[in-house]
Amino acid sequence: MTGRTRVVVCPMPMRLRLVFAAAASLLAAASAQAAFVDVSPPRLFRPFVMLLTDSIGKSIGRALPVPAASAGIIYDFDPLRGTFVRAVSPAGQIFLERPDPIARGHVNFSLAYERIRFDTLDGKRLESLRDTVPIPLRQSFAYTIPLFGIQLETQEVTASLTYGLTNDIEVNAAIPVLYTQFGLNLVAEFPAFGATSSFQTRLHEVGVGDLLLRGKYAFIRRPWVHAAFGLVLRIPSGNQDNFQSTGAVEVSPLIYVSQDPVTFGKLVSLQPYLNVGVDLDARKVNDSEARWGVGLDCAVAGRFTVALAILARHAFSTTLSPHVFDVPRARGAAAPLFGIEPGRPDFFDASIGGRVNLWRDTIFAFATAIAPLNRDGFRSDVIPLAGVEATL
Repeated sequence: MTGRTRVVVCPMPMRLRLVFAAAASLLAAASAQAAFVDVSPPRLFRPFVMLLTDSIGKSIGRALPVPAASAGIIYDFDPLRGTFVRAVSPAGQIFLERPDPIARGHVNFSLAYERIRFDTLDGKRLESLRDTVPIPLRQSFAYTIPLFGIQLETQEVTASLTYGLTNDIEVNAAIPVLYTQFGLNLVAEFPAFGATSSFQTRLHEVGVGDLLLRGKYAFIRRPWVHAAFGLVLRIPSGNQDNFQSTGAVEVSPLIYVSQDPVTFGKLVSLQPYLNVGVDLDARKVNDSEARWGVGLDCAVAGRFTVALAILARHAFSTTLSPHVFDVPRARGAAAPLFGIEPGRPDFFDASIGGRVNLWRDTIFAFATAIAPLNRDGFRSDVIPLAGVEATL
């Protein structure tokens, strides 16, 4: 017997509960000829549903680094002129904050677009998850899962507004709009009675993400060190059921450090950056993360700046208990479903990009790409980002 393939295309409000209920029902129907199941499909997929429910929303919220609130250009006080003058070169960093505020009364507005397609989970390709070790049914029957393919992609446009309250303090508000697409391809085989069942679904949703309110206070300005305190408040205005929110209020205290650019000749200058902080989950402290980043700007001729950065996040705890995916096997001991063994993830990424002055020190364009340096958790092979900003 070969089961028919069913394809469902619909919006996502009911999210994966509908998807996995349908998939579990399909497996249950295909296995009805057996005297049913020691490990029923609903029970089998419950841990995976839990992982997706609890983790993907936060993964999207945290794996998509929001562009920094810092303006591409700042104004420094010139005591000889008695006024604020534009910095020599635009900042190149897109995700690392600079410690220098934009200056009192100045405004920066930016629009940024980024796209993320989740490609791997702990190094395993999401589009081709499989488990071919037989899972036992009663009366010596068993089934395998030759394909459990997930497609998850989010396209995001973020609007950000920064305003200089004083020469030492700036505030920012940023809100993303997301278009999220989810797909599932499932194939289950029951070798004992020649049954194969398959299930496909495609879901999509558009919505706002989490609102970010950010502030910065510069407390040291010396040629050899610039330092500022930062504070970020994440308000869960998005829908976690649609993978568009972390689902929790987060408070992030941070420190931003840099120094005056070091010049090489008349055209080139280098400037380092360091950001350190923690994202505190107000609902569950164990879900918090420490984060840091280091970067280097290379400005050329005051016109454009190339930036390199290493970005890191360190989860405080594991997403799920270590053996939550373990299921019995027809041969041998229990083993994790799809070979996935959840642990405490660490995320390391590299970014390369920059910013260019398009028009009269007022309008700038920026672009960057992020690539993972390890494969913990849900990861994308590459995250491209591009945007434009204006400083007045």
